[in-house]
Amino acid sequence: MKAQFHLPLITYPDTCSDWIIENALELSRHQGATLSASVLQVRIPRISHPFPTIVDVEKMVHDADQLSRRRAKALTEKLRTLANTAQQDVTVAPFEAKQPLVGERVAQLSRAYDFSILELVPTARSLIESVLFDGGRPAVIFPAASCPGRIETIAIAWDGSATAARAVTGARYFLEKCSSVVLVSVTDDKLIDEDIRDRLAETLSKSGLRVEVITLHVNGDSAAAAIQSVATEKHADLLVAGAFGHSRLREFILGGVTRSFLTDLSMPILMSH
Repeated sequence: MKAQFHLPLITYPDTCSDWIIENALELSRHQGATLSASVLQVRIPRISHPFPTIVDVEKMVHDADQLSRRRAKALTEKLRTLANTAQQDVTVAPFEAKQPLVGERVAQLSRAYDFSILELVPTARSLIESVLFDGGRPAVIFPAASCPGRIETIAIAWDGSATAARAVTGARYFLEKCSSVVLVSVTDDKLIDEDIRDRLAETLSKSGLRVEVITLHVNGDSAAAAIQSVATEKHADLLVAGAFGHSRLREFILGGVTRSFLTDLSMPILMSH
């Protein structure tokens, strides 16, 4: 079966960069996957005011609607042009969502695909969290930069947790196509069960992968930064990590390492909750 990748293209309040389109196409091409893009047409809820105001609400709503439409057209044209140049088949479909519910709708759409491809920019943080914690599928998150689509080496942030194990399962498609794996464990705040880690290393090795195990002690520094540094040093093309978070009322309370990954990301990362 071909993997089915999903690319949400957001048009409001900010728009996606060209990087995410290029990265999604490259990743899909190298992985032999089908790419489907969902392009947002935002709907701004009408608010009735009991008293006259100096703000022309109807004009603001109209302008936002037109801006979203113009951006959607530009992103669609960019995607189709790059796909045609690369001789790739891409499916493009619009979707509508009210402004406060865009993340919720993208999370729902993501359930129909194997992976969603997202871009880490400040305004996309809430949307990424919605996809990770409500979508039920893994997401590949790119920094706002050009990244290679070929994945030969995968680094796995391993702490022995069920969340990390689910992330490894979510990354199975990429693991089947890569040649080597680096298991990276940080031991500052958590005792790593070396027996389980070694069993995982053996399992991956029996699958035909070259496996290296690295243990880090970061002395209070950022674990996420240290893991990314090792992954870069080992020439990893993709980092795999579990997304840890608690229940939310208004927003997610993220685990420390997860929060750090979603604040300062230097390489593509596959995350799963």
